[in-house]
Amino acid sequence: MPAPVVDISDAINDAVSAAMPAPEVSPPEPTPEPTPEAPVADEPDAPEEAADAPVEEEADAPVDETAEDEAPSEVVLPDGFVAVPSVSEGLATEFTLRDEHGEVEVPALIVEYKANGKVRQDRLDQVVKLAQWGVYNQEREQKLQTEVQQQITQYEQALAEREAQMERLLSDEDYRERVYEAYLAETSPERRAERAEQEIANLRVQHEMQTISQSGERFYDNEVVPAIRMITDALPTVSVEELEAKIEMALQAHAEVAPNGVPYVSPSRYDAIRKYIVEDLALWAQAAHVRRSQPVQAAKANAELERAQVEAQKAKRMVGQKLKPVGSTVTTQDRPKAAAKPTTVDDAVDSALSSILSSIRT
Repeated sequence: MPAPVVDISDAINDAVSAAMPAPEVSPPEPTPEPTPEAPVADEPDAPEEAADAPVEEEADAPVDETAEDEAPSEVVLPDGFVAVPSVSEGLATEFTLRDEHGEVEVPALIVEYKANGKVRQDRLDQVVKLAQWGVYNQEREQKLQTEVQQQITQYEQALAEREAQMERLLSDEDYRERVYEAYLAETSPERRAERAEQEIANLRVQHEMQTISQSGERFYDNEVVPAIRMITDALPTVSVEELEAKIEMALQAHAEVAPNGVPYVSPSRYDAIRKYIVEDLALWAQAAHVRRSQPVQAAKANAELERAQVEAQKAKRMVGQKLKPVGSTVTTQDRPKAAAKPTTVDDAVDSALSSILSSIRT
């Protein structure tokens, strides 16, 4: 009797079923009815913020729809607040308003206040201008008060000295006799004549000094200044300040002292000043100009020489590239020998051209 045929797929299914236990099937639980506080069982759990977001959107949805359809309404200010326009031009003075966040625009506010017995109404920038004037006047007044106090102190000291002298005159007979003798000596006819002569001499000196001063100004403006300008025009590296300093030293060397103690240069010394300008000052300026201009000229000459060398090298390279075949080398054996002495004009021209080209190639 033949053996029964076994199906391989059935054997595999039986083996898998034996290895894995059958799942336990439990009856389905009843679905609880959803309540307003609890979420629906079929929906996944969500965070509180995500759950609250749709509620807010639903609450604001009617407002957004009306806002899109209708034009934006004006801002409604709370009671007691007023929209004040700003002032951008025509300010009485420059100033800045700031709050805790930074600079703010200047509002067009009118300030009503009482000053000098009158009620004034000024804009905010005008009030700031008045405040600036007040600060200036206050500082000036403080300065004047300080000066007045110093003068009062000096007068008080002088008055105290006078009172001490008067008290000494009344109490000290010897001191009173000496003061009386000095007074007689100062008021004597001889002393009065001396003082009159001294005053006349001082007036004469002042008149002479005024004449000398005017003559010195003319000499300096008409002769010294043009000489300085001429030197600086011819020698640009020499400055006017240097020449004026040297002339000032020369003037001090030739100066004299007047009876009133004022130094001056007499007209008799003008020739010496002219000689100093021509023989000393001009020579010094020339030497200084040469000394200062030599580095500049040398630098310019070196720059020109370098530029000429570069241009010559470029021209030599360009001519060599035009005349030499690419990749060829010229040796001493390939160089043409010295040509014979030309006998005609054409030979001379060809010889000169060959000499020039050979010098350029090298």
